[in-house]
Amino acid sequence: MNVIVKPFHLPLLNRDAKLYVMLPEHLDIDTAYPLIFFHDGQNVFFDRDASFGVSWGIKEIYEQNAMPKAVIVGLSCANGLNRLDEYNPFIASKSVSFGETPRLTGGKGDAYLHDIIDTVLPYLKEHYPVDLNNITIAGSSMGGHISLYATLTYPKVFKNALCLSNAFWISEEAMVNYIKNLRKKHKGFIYMDTGDNESDDFDYLKANNRVYEALNQKQIEATYRIIPGGIHHESDWNKRIKDIILMIK
Repeated sequence: MNVIVKPFHLPLLNRDAKLYVMLPEHLDIDTAYPLIFFHDGQNVFFDRDASFGVSWGIKEIYEQNAMPKAVIVGLSCANGLNRLDEYNPFIASKSVSFGETPRLTGGKGDAYLHDIIDTVLPYLKEHYPVDLNNITIAGSSMGGHISLYATLTYPKVFKNALCLSNAFWISEEAMVNYIKNLRKKHKGFIYMDTGDNESDDFDYLKANNRVYEALNQKQIEATYRIIPGGIHHESDWNKRIKDIILMIK
């Protein structure tokens, strides 16, 4: 299967990214296909592009398994702590550094999502056979964080969300309170998970449990799994993403 890679400018964030597009084999020119949209797009298809040398292996998964036909898209992330700014609509509750000067991150999540909604999706519609009424947004860690926010905030755009190893700890209270005050209805499919061995520094399990409980209290249906021995790495997400994609309703 061929993966098209193109430079792409995000106007609201004023940064350049890479857009990865994988089309189904044996396209039917009269068919619009579901769209699965991944954050951290550089990590989705190729080990050579992946931030830590290992990708999700999505190309191989689709080549080696009977998967439902879809257009798979990845949008590369910003560098360093700027990624945390873009993948969080809230201001973080704690400073982080990850090799940089420690600071509070966040606050650009809606701008990032509007770059997707207003610029990326129209481009995809113009150039590829995508069904914009059937979009699943997907990601891990901070990508899972922004995916859940996206489907809850813009449910008419992002019908479904696949949220793996979610870094909800970064703005845990803000996300829980946001869900508690949510007024929009959600009728799509939400998948959430976290490993029980994600990090020695941050409590992924507690934060994911609290977010899931908040969804339950609002009667927002979600499938939630705790992955025994699950670690915070693309190699782990590769092991389970096939079965997760097959769960999309």
